Amino acid sequence: MNMKRHTLALASVLAVTGCATTGGERDYSESLYLRGQFAWWDALPEYKVKKVDSGLYRTEVELKADGQPYEFKFGDANWSSGTNCGYLSEADDKVVELDTPVNANCSAVFENFRFTPPESAVYGFFFDTSGEVPQVYIKKAE
Repeated sequence: MNMKRHTLALASVLAVTGCATTGGERDYSESLYLRGQFAWWDALPEYKVKKVDSGLYRTEVELKADGQPYEFKFGDANWSSGTNCGYLSEADDKVVELDTPVNANCSAVFENFRFTPPESAVYGFFFDTSGEVPQVYIKKAE
């Protein structure tokens, strides 16, 4: 019985940490969405990220500039730990400004990014995993 409990506990740990132990670059284009107020926090197909470079993912959304911030995160369809990406530091990373990368925490729960668009337009939302810490940034689409 004790061995059975130990095996079950080990299996639980491996299930939670499995993604971190597989090695190699993870392809987020299969599972990651831009989720936020503009989509009622749903994982909608039009906001699924696309790989644009090694470790760099992007999607677009049209936003209205009404002076109010939009809250958003990057997450999979189930808000799984490891793919529930919000801000890393409230003081430094919560508010996203155009063309300015901020750090992400992919084990976030309530740490939503905030972005106030300076004008009504289509914006590109980027998720960059090429560095040691994932980063998020926004650029106006051309």
